[in-house]
Amino acid sequence: MAGLQPDVGDVHVDKLLTTISWGYKNLSYIADQIFPTIFVDKQSDIIPKYTKSYWFRDEAKERAPGTKGARSGYAVDNTNTYFCIGFALGKEIPDEVRLNTDVPYDMDRDATNWVTDMLMRRREVSFAADFMKTSVWTTDVVGGTNFTKWSDYGTSDPIGDIRTGMRSVRQKIGMRPNSLIMGEIIWNRLQDHPDFVDRVKYTQLGVITRDLVAGVLELTRLLVGEAIYTTSLEGTAEASVSYTDIVDDDALLIYTPASPGLFIPSGGYTFIWRPAIGAGTQFIRRIRKEEEKCDVIEGMSYYDQKALATDAGYFFSDAVD
Repeated sequence: MAGLQPDVGDVHVDKLLTTISWGYKNLSYIADQIFPTIFVDKQSDIIPKYTKSYWFRDEAKERAPGTKGARSGYAVDNTNTYFCIGFALGKEIPDEVRLNTDVPYDMDRDATNWVTDMLMRRREVSFAADFMKTSVWTTDVVGGTNFTKWSDYGTSDPIGDIRTGMRSVRQKIGMRPNSLIMGEIIWNRLQDHPDFVDRVKYTQLGVITRDLVAGVLELTRLLVGEAIYTTSLEGTAEASVSYTDIVDDDALLIYTPASPGLFIPSGGYTFIWRPAIGAGTQFIRRIRKEEEKCDVIEGMSYYDQKALATDAGYFFSDAVD
């Protein structure tokens, strides 16, 4: 029997779907949530500091009638500075590409999303590289050396270890840490750790949430780094590209204030140079390149993520297997 005429190939031409598309990006970044953000008017300046020890001495003396009271004072330190480094990335959109673009692609939207995500990832990678490591904070402890790794459910004591860290920080700055930052692998281990399971087994069907763990530890927040990145160069075959967590098996216990202010210690601040980028943490603009017949969607950010009160941090290195 002869085939049906016309067949499917004669009556249908494949075209782009307009209701869905397929892409990848990180759902969340945590770097911008850790250090409080300060918008500054100058690219660089001095960060005033009151020398700590003067404020914890017991200097008041008994005063006898008719005599002068004891005198003392405090010192200040004006050697701490910030400098907001500029970061930028642009995506070119040739006129020919724009004029030939079909839905669901949108060159301006897609380029804006791409450069925005790239700048956010840069801050995430910078934070992990600069602060989620040893020799930054006043106290470093190493899993397997200074404490039993929390993946050892039989003998480890994560609650006791974290409370030891909280006490250590309080004894240095007079304030308790309020935040714990960790990689997802640590969070996964803590979710199943018997010490936490036992404490929450009668709440919310025994589901261990970040809020519950933060509550057990008397912390304001628990932040989990889930973003990934690759160092594989452009042009590497997709099947050969490798990806890794930006924040891995380390944890940072830290005190930072809810908002910046005078005479407040903070583990660090993120300084954003406002005149260069406006009101947000980054600025997106479109540049017309008439000679090349293309537009450039460019993202810019000027920032300095800076550790300040390093004694407000307590770092757990290699906390789990």
